Parts: sequence; structure tokens; C-alpha cells
Amino acid sequence: MVPPMLQTTPGSRGKRTRQLPVPLTALPALSGAQQAVLLKWLKSDAQERSWQSLLQVAGSNQLEVADTLVQALLLCGAVALKEELYHGQWRPWRVVWTDLEGLQTLAGVSTRSQRDADKASLSMDLQALAQAHPWLSVAVHSLLNDVLTIASKTARAELLQALVVWQQAQRQGMRQDFALAARGHTKAISTTEWDWLEATVPLETLGIGRFEPLIWLAGSIALCAATEPSGPQASWATWGFVGLPCRILDAMQVAHAPQSYWLIENRASFERQASRLPPGTCLVWLPGRPSSAWLQAMRCLLTLAPAPADISCDPDPAGIQIALTAGALWDAAGIPWQAAHMASEIWRAGTTLPLNDYDRRVLAELQTTPGLPSGLASLRDDLISSGTKAEQEGWL
Repeated sequence: MVPPMLQTTPGSRGKRTRQLPVPLTALPALSGAQQAVLLKWLKSDAQERSWQSLLQVAGSNQLEVADTLVQALLLCGAVALKEELYHGQWRPWRVVWTDLEGLQTLAGVSTRSQRDADKASLSMDLQALAQAHPWLSVAVHSLLNDVLTIASKTARAELLQALVVWQQAQRQGMRQDFALAARGHTKAISTTEWDWLEATVPLETLGIGRFEPLIWLAGSIALCAATEPSGPQASWATWGFVGLPCRILDAMQVAHAPQSYWLIENRASFERQASRLPPGTCLVWLPGRPSSAWLQAMRCLLTLAPAPADISCDPDPAGIQIALTAGALWDAAGIPWQAAHMASEIWRAGTTLPLNDYDRRVLAELQTTPGLPSGLASLRDDLISSGTKAEQEGWL
């Protein structure tokens, strides 16, 4: 017998719809098991669900709980219940939420409107962050376009804010130090988040090292301890290449000086060229967005053994910036340097990639950069005209 508080609307033959003709105002008293099932159901934003799909979500061991729950929701006006006549008995067929977002709010579940509002607010905050701190533009662009939950995006946005605080305080340390500062625990940043940060942010430049910062050298140079100039010399012309802690360069002397330096950004290219160097050349790996520790080590080396340099970076907007950063060391020392192996005739015929929004913003900045060396200015113009970029590993 249908309770008088419910309205019954006949449908097609053997079907009917029942619902309470008053708006939902409160949740009924529910058991813990019923609350757990309801939370599972409310994760979906579908306005109407088949009863069978809801039973599957509840689980095979919660069928009775699901049945009593849907009846309680019917009696509080939360659902309209579409039923079908089966072997002389009415049974649920489909469930329609009468006010899904209202019910989600009462149950403490985020609504689609809330998530959309949070997403729009986060997007505005991220764009403002990128405008205030252009070095975060790649990370912001990635975050805005990644397919992640709003919770994950918010957590990553908070990491970017923590990077700003770290950078403004001019802090230096290991990854564990940054994790402690950002989230209160040395292991609070996941491997996936570190991978994302490493791919989009110049961590080493910000003074966040994974390990002790090294400077990698190869070719014609020999060093010895400043306290023992006649002691053993470290020469690796026949060793391939070696990495030295950046901190020790200011305690070294050059026993055999190079005639020139060659800085290469791509690590694979650096290792490949280490075995092909002409006599007199010292090869240095130039990490993208070099850290202050690397810059200081290179500054020490250049003071001890001044020589001109060729600087080879990826032919892309960031590569131009990196070349300028390294070249500034030679400018400060009054020693000539030039961009090498970056001209368009070298890379335009090979594999290229399209410029993205961040690339175009950097190129716009480079158009107003005073004193840009002619080789890099030509590269900038070629990137703009072609709309493409490349990676030096393909030919160097």
C-alpha cells in the first residue's frame, strides 16, 4: 500500500514513479553503513542512475543496506523512485535525484558547481602567479592543462607558492629541506610531484638539490689542491669526464689550463662530445637553468684559467636564456664567448617541435632584451619566423 505522503505517477504499462511532493530539507537519520553507501553514490554527478548500477556501487554484501537507504531517501524527498512491476511486485528500476547538489552538500560531498568555482578560482590564481613570477610559467602552463583532480592541482599550486617563498628567502638546501619547508615533513612530496617539479621548474637554480651539486668537466684541464700546488694533479683528458663538487673549486688551482671552453647543455651531447674533443678544449656540462652553486664554481674556474668559450644550448627560447646566463660569466670577466652549434641551418632540416605559449612569451621578452649577441638574435628571429624549436641531442 502506497503511503499517503508519497505521490505516485503512472508511467508506461507496468511502470510508475513515486516521490515526496516537498523539497529536500534535511537528511534522515542513517546508520554508518547507509552513510558509507550514500557517499559512494554521491561521487557521481549523474542526475539519474539505474538501480542496478547503484547496487553495484554499493557492493554485493550491502544489498539490504542499499534497499533501506533508497527507501529512506524517498521518504525525505531526496529521490524520485522509478519502479517496474516484476512478478506482481513493484521494484526499483531507476533512481532520480530531486536535488543532487543539495543532497551532496548535506552529505558533505563536493558538488560540480563547487568544483567548477574552485577550478576557475585556481586558474585565476595560477595565471596571476605566472605573471608575478615568470620563471613559474612552464609549471603553471602544465598545471592548467594537466588532467588532474582539483585537489591534486591545488596541492601542486601550493608547492609553487612554497617555491616563491623559498626563492624570495634565497634559501639553499636539498629536496628534503624544501619538502620540510613546504609541507612540514621531509618525505611529504611524492615521487610524481618531484618528477613534475623537475620537468617544469629550475630546481637547481632555486637552490634545491637532489644531491650535492657537481660541475662536470672533460678534456684539456688539470687541477690540484691550492694548499699543495706541487702535489698530485687531477687530469681527466683520458678518463672521459668527471664530476667535482662545486664547493671545492675555490680551493683548487689549475695545473694545466685550457685554450678554450665549450659548454654544452644537453647531457647526452656532453658525454658524446667528451670523447671527440680537440686538444686544448675543456668541455663543461651546462645544466639547464644553472644553480648558484654551479655558477660560482664556473666563476672560480674562469678566474683560475681564463679562456674564451663556445656555448651550445638547445635552439629554443629557453636555450637562448640559458646561453645568456652562462655567457654573463664571461662578460663579467671581460673574456669573449659565442653561441655555437645553434644556428638554424644546423637544426631546421631535422626533427622540430612547435612553439608553445610559454616559448612565445619568452621570445617576446627577448625581442626587447638589449645587447643580445648577433648569433642569438638571429636564432630568436628564426624561431619566431618558423614557429618551431629543436633539441641539440639530435645533431651534437
